[in-house]
Amino acid sequence: MTPTPFDSEIERNRRLAAEGSVNAMSDLATGLRDRHRYTDDPADLLEGIDQLRTAIGYVPDHPIRHTLRATLSGLLLDHFQYFGDVSALHEAIAGCDEVIPLLDEHNRRVVATMRGEALILLAEHTRDPVYVTEAVQSASRLPRVPAVLFVLGRALYVRYGLTGDHTALDEAAGVLEESVRASSADDPSYLLRLNQLGDVLQRSAEHTGDESVRQNAIRYLRAAVESTPSASSSLLHFKVDLAAALRDRGRHTGDLAATREGVSLLREVLAATPSDTRPWGNRCENYLVAVHGLVERTGDIELLDQAVEIGRAARGRGSNGATIPLLLGLLHHERFLHTRLKSDLAQAVTAFTEVVEAVPYGGDDHVAALGNLGRVWLSENRFTGDPEALRRSVTALGSAVRASAPGTPQRGASEINYGDALYAQYESSQDPGVLAAAGHAYREAARTEALQPIVRIRAARAWARTEAEAEHWRRARDAYAFAVGLLPLVAPRRLARLDQQRMLEELNGLAADAAASALWANDPETAVRLLELGRGVLGGQLLQSRSDLSRLSAAAPELAERLADAFDRLTPSGHLLGAAADERHDLDIRLGRLLDEVRALPGFGDFLAPPALADLLASTVDGPVVLINVSGFRSDALIVEPSGVTVVELPDVTPDSVAEQAAAFGAALDAATRPGPGETEAQTTVTEVLGWLWDVVAEPVLQRLGYTTAPSGAWPRIWWSPVGQLALLPLHAAGRFPDGATVLDRAVSAYTPTLRAMRHARARYALAGEDLVVVAIGDAPGATALRSTEREASRIAALTPATRLVGAQATVDAVRAALASHASAHFACHAASDPDDPSAGHLLLHDGPLSVLDVSALDLSGVRLAVLSACETSLGAHRIPDEGLHLLSAFQLAGYPQVVGTLWQVNDHVARLVAVDLHQGIAGGEDVATALHHAVRRCRERFPRTPTLWAAHLYSGQ
Repeated sequence: MTPTPFDSEIERNRRLAAEGSVNAMSDLATGLRDRHRYTDDPADLLEGIDQLRTAIGYVPDHPIRHTLRATLSGLLLDHFQYFGDVSALHEAIAGCDEVIPLLDEHNRRVVATMRGEALILLAEHTRDPVYVTEAVQSASRLPRVPAVLFVLGRALYVRYGLTGDHTALDEAAGVLEESVRASSADDPSYLLRLNQLGDVLQRSAEHTGDESVRQNAIRYLRAAVESTPSASSSLLHFKVDLAAALRDRGRHTGDLAATREGVSLLREVLAATPSDTRPWGNRCENYLVAVHGLVERTGDIELLDQAVEIGRAARGRGSNGATIPLLLGLLHHERFLHTRLKSDLAQAVTAFTEVVEAVPYGGDDHVAALGNLGRVWLSENRFTGDPEALRRSVTALGSAVRASAPGTPQRGASEINYGDALYAQYESSQDPGVLAAAGHAYREAARTEALQPIVRIRAARAWARTEAEAEHWRRARDAYAFAVGLLPLVAPRRLARLDQQRMLEELNGLAADAAASALWANDPETAVRLLELGRGVLGGQLLQSRSDLSRLSAAAPELAERLADAFDRLTPSGHLLGAAADERHDLDIRLGRLLDEVRALPGFGDFLAPPALADLLASTVDGPVVLINVSGFRSDALIVEPSGVTVVELPDVTPDSVAEQAAAFGAALDAATRPGPGETEAQTTVTEVLGWLWDVVAEPVLQRLGYTTAPSGAWPRIWWSPVGQLALLPLHAAGRFPDGATVLDRAVSAYTPTLRAMRHARARYALAGEDLVVVAIGDAPGATALRSTEREASRIAALTPATRLVGAQATVDAVRAALASHASAHFACHAASDPDDPSAGHLLLHDGPLSVLDVSALDLSGVRLAVLSACETSLGAHRIPDEGLHLLSAFQLAGYPQVVGTLWQVNDHVARLVAVDLHQGIAGGEDVATALHHAVRRCRERFPRTPTLWAAHLYSGQ
């Protein structure tokens, strides 16, 4: 046995007890109880109880009997908690009732407090609120010392659990906070009280959705875990509670690291708990819940298989209640969704049916089982087409909705599932009444504030789809606007960038459908606003945080300083764990409170709110911005100018046609990099895609703008802002090659991810600051050699004074420092995109990568231009193209109002030609966009039948 702090005292008292000392028997029993609580060994507890019974038998008439009887009641409480024998509780209460009138004031309070604990346990066991009401009343009559407050707080918490009285939950939190404040850190019960407070606050957060309350809960729960000795059995209990809070953090905020940490904690707990003990069942349930939440997001089938086997083992050990069957049903259904094994579907039906038939109607377990049974039948209908399964699904899910309380997460989830079943029924019947009923269910779910934001957006999107299906376009517009308005809540700053990307990936295309519905409603201005709010969410966060704080600084300088500090500390991050993650969540909550404080100031109600449409229109004063919206509802070009929005319908553009052209283009680019007969065919395909872009997008837009011939004087400017996968194609290079009309011969093209980014670039734009740093790395570790980079650097440095960082000089730290001290930067090096994590795309420097995430976190002032003469620097992610996550946008977010980049891998020699030509134009007085435009045209003249060599280069910014 592992040594414990109690061993020596126990052995001393055991020797004295053997000699017949009643006091030693009492002290021995107390020490054995304390060691049992430390090690969870039941033998100590049973021995302690035996010692007390023996001692009581020795003193039938002595006053010490009352103290021994009270001590025995305390050990009987532990006996019940370990073995679940309710007779031990009744004996404990009877013992307390016997001795309380016979004790002095201090001991009367101690035993009355113990009696309250016994009543709480009895209430939890019997589900009878009468016992907990008695516990609340008796504790309320006692002095408000920490131990009494702890029992009172627990009693109120259990009352909430039995009655649903949220007032009791709030009172419990307040009383437990008072108990913790009044306890010293060296009090043996301090950590228990701290953990109980965290548990109550976590439940409160579940009720209110207040993440600040959850953060406090996690802070207390983590403190309890970290301060408890590793050999203490309490540590396992505390880990279970912390894991539950982390699971809910992950579920509500999308923090996958928190979800994984919770599963890891519970895996440790389950491994350390003997499977033949009473706690194992509850810990098993917690583990299965956590694993299901993780597998829903990751699809980890191996982990899911293991969880199913653990759940079966729990049933095999005679697990009572509905929880394990419910969880097994969830796990089997989840596995079916991933593997399509029909046996899992049957197992899920069996498990949920068993619970529905066994538990009382309307209880939480009944509603959960009924709703999940409906989901399983809907899956069966989708898998087999069985209309009877659909009928059963609609019936079960309708019952689940009616049986759940309005405004609760259970009701909201049931409404969504019911809407799904009704929509499936509509698809079969085409009954408009069924479609309207589905829309009603989705709408109710979307308005349920207790649901997670991502779930509410799913519901709102489905609600909007039903309105669009019915061609109620104004209602569809409003429903989509509701969904788009929730987007900032889905990817809060507290999340790691990978989690933010994962959440937004699911919502790809939402903004496009929202804009299309507004256009069908004849509301182009709202279409523009919805595209602005629904795209570039992550970049918008940084633009917001870097907006000019000067107005606030003049009115409230101290508040402005605190706000700036909060923004600085919440720059995009990789995964954070433990206390570091807690701190980031706290910071985001604090930021929200600071913004509320600012907006409460007179004249600051709209502080850092999205710019008004009039402000966005004004940012197009130098030339029109063309938003190209692609949706299954319709596709259009929205020409945004200071005078308003002009709509150009694009009937031949569809999501499928764009995806087909993007796939063909990507395959051709890949083939063009491999020498051989496929090169010519690849160039032909690229040319055909450029022709298609001209026919269906560029020419209709230029025609409407009046750009119908090559200009004889100053070149007109146009900014492209494509939506979705169209952003992967070079609109600036569209045309009928080699001899037909082209965009390059009609206007100077530029790009902007959003109008907000355009407005931000205009605010940052400055002609001053010609100092340049040139970064050239021809031989980076692990990459093929680039022969022209140093020559490119030399040629550029000959055109304009420049600092050069070449080869080994170009370290990550040196480049960061140079970016902060030079107005312009030119990179001639390798770059790479990452299709799985676009924020990991990077420039490859001498000692490692400088990633999109790294660059985005920079906040540079006084900078002017970044030229990225490297591969794929403006290639976004196929899964979330609307976020524009690539190196080019990262440099814009870092502060550069003008950035030159490439859409795909570029030839080393050609990149040098274009780069040098660009800088020659700038040195000759041309603006950057015009200089690049003419450099690309000259490159096209040299390689007219090889568009992959010149069409990759583009300009973004002011």
